[in-house]
Amino acid sequence: MHAPWNSYKAIAFDVGGTVFDWHGTVAPRVADALPGLDASAFTNHWRREMFRLLAKVRAGQLPRYNSDTLHRLALDHLMPRYPGAFLSERQKDELAAVWHVLRAWPDAAEAIDALRTRYTVCVLTVLSWRSVVASSKAARIDWDGILSCEFLPAYKPEPEAYRAAPRLIGCAPYETIMAACHADQDLEPAMRAGLAAAYVDRPLEYGKPREPALPGRRHYVAEALDYADFAKQLTDPDYLKAA
Repeated sequence: MHAPWNSYKAIAFDVGGTVFDWHGTVAPRVADALPGLDASAFTNHWRREMFRLLAKVRAGQLPRYNSDTLHRLALDHLMPRYPGAFLSERQKDELAAVWHVLRAWPDAAEAIDALRTRYTVCVLTVLSWRSVVASSKAARIDWDGILSCEFLPAYKPEPEAYRAAPRLIGCAPYETIMAACHADQDLEPAMRAGLAAAYVDRPLEYGKPREPALPGRRHYVAEALDYADFAKQLTDPDYLKAA
């Protein structure tokens, strides 16, 4: 059971996939830079490789690089696996910069504005601070704070990363909601660290449409298919009763 609705004070948002459409932003740039490739598959492969390298950072097998460096290293690792694909070092730098201009899902900004009327709303992400600031400004999304794991004691999904958010915001973990579209990779670790959790579905995160997939877990504070419903669930205590 989660706490009473009015006990929550803050929301920490994952943004890569949850707020920003990384695939829809990156894949067209890949298609322009590497014509003839399956740009969608390459983009997903690129992101998986970045997280593989991030796991090495977390394990102490790589220096504590931020996501900008990891995306660039991941691109170096991927290129030899695609015969016939070639980019100069400068072209790879230019392509990797796409992670600084991520487009937001069109329904996200309005919902985040509504949530900020009731909560302290911040970012908690493995993406670099630079990437989130630039992408948020372009999307006209205002946050109360941006917590990039590059400045925190650990990277998500380590417990220390989740616990850092309420500590820096100034409230208890149980008063903080972790919001994400990743149930197992983000929300479950957050709950194990003592935070509450809210799920918003993003069925186009990896490019190919899929059926909406709500986890259906009653211990989530909110669970929605779109941001309008998500914001209503977290700002109106009577909304779910009337639905």
